[in-house]
Amino acid sequence: MMRNLVSRLFKGDSQLSSIEKAILDCVRGKLDGKLLTLWDSQVQAINKVQRLPDGVETDFYRMLKGRPSFPEELAFPNKTEELLLAKVRVDVPGVKGALSANVWCVRGYLFSIEFAGNVGYFEEAARSEPRPHVQVSCELTADLVSA
Repeated sequence: MMRNLVSRLFKGDSQLSSIEKAILDCVRGKLDGKLLTLWDSQVQAINKVQRLPDGVETDFYRMLKGRPSFPEELAFPNKTEELLLAKVRVDVPGVKGALSANVWCVRGYLFSIEFAGNVGYFEEAARSEPRPHVQVSCELTADLVSA
């Protein structure tokens, strides 16, 4: 058990949470054509998910031989150093207030979700029974094609 805890703290996880999936799916819904194909390929290639303390940020990695991998065929055309791609709002019935999140790309790759609010609380509420209908809305703030 202790080994699993240490492993998760330092290596991260490979699974997206339900809120993370909902946020990424919302952004996905705003894309089309080649960008949608690249998005799906990048999300599918994520094999390490690292969550910072207090749920302030989730970082996504594509690891190969223990190192972050950046396959050129998966990169978005816009390779801006840090690109705020989307602003997202998550509402869970029965939970007062909303969770705000920003989705970031780094050098052409989906990299992180930055949260303003307690994502853990929203994750727990989203798992309650009966399952509430989580409402996610987002707006793109950048173009993945050009800088």
